[in-house]
Amino acid sequence: MFAQTLIALLSIFSLQALSIAQQPEQPVLRNQLPIAKYVGPARYAPKKKNAETFGVEVSAKAAVVVDVQSGQVLFEKNADQAMPIASLTKLITAMTLLDVHPDLQADVQYSPADRGRVGRVYVDLNDRFTTQKALELMLVGSSNESAHALARTHGGDDFIAAMNTKAKTLGMTHAVFYDPSGLNPNNEASAKDIAIALRSALSYPEIRKITEMSRVEATGEATGRNYLLHSTNLLLSSGLNKEPYHVIAGKTGSLDEAGFCFAQGTINKDGNEIIAVVLNSNNHFARFQDVKALTYWAFSNFEWPKGIVRATNRP
Repeated sequence: MFAQTLIALLSIFSLQALSIAQQPEQPVLRNQLPIAKYVGPARYAPKKKNAETFGVEVSAKAAVVVDVQSGQVLFEKNADQAMPIASLTKLITAMTLLDVHPDLQADVQYSPADRGRVGRVYVDLNDRFTTQKALELMLVGSSNESAHALARTHGGDDFIAAMNTKAKTLGMTHAVFYDPSGLNPNNEASAKDIAIALRSALSYPEIRKITEMSRVEATGEATGRNYLLHSTNLLLSSGLNKEPYHVIAGKTGSLDEAGFCFAQGTINKDGNEIIAVVLNSNNHFARFQDVKALTYWAFSNFEWPKGIVRATNRP
């Protein structure tokens, strides 16, 4: 009797295992992955071609390279160390703004109160722009006054709290924000935190489109003045933005306390996307060289599984 029962149970387990094995694999869309955490099916993660290749030397005090699809970390250097991030803050500012689904054609009136403690002022503080144009000025030209004007207009005193909540929701464990522009040196995060932020930002088509722009032109609605701000991302004119590569998003940041920072997302001809982040590089040009070297290294030394279904739409 016992033997018959055991045989019956084994048969049931075998049928269940066979049923599971016969179920087809369902490809996972990127916007279905938990953006807040680096988790993803191992079968979608890139594999290193040469196990003896450990990366490249960078001047940055902290750096990380992450595969967007799987969230796998491909390279890291002091990646969990919190440090000032300067204008990389504006990635969180942009997402916090877009999360409330503002009318992008609504006006934003600038004010002398939008001047930061340091930093260059790019537009007249008595001028007025649409929310869309102010967002472009902030992300392309890294206009600090635009960050403050947007935060004041679309959240006021609650905007900074919303930024910190956004960071916490995304899983940025070391991030803390005190202002929307990054001029406050107490704005801190780790390189992994910034990679999480940029990975999330890639799901906002508005941010992708704007950060691909090499320049932004604007005419002040209050003053009639014409403005031209060039992108702070020098790699938009580099080989990383020519076939077989394309820059899909990026943001710079610099401050005495933060050094020179940079985060960029790049896609190759096969549709594989990676993010490279460097914090506190030696100088203005070193941060671009650091990210360029890390990106070339990652695409050259990893191979991605074939047949992955990718999606870049905002969840």
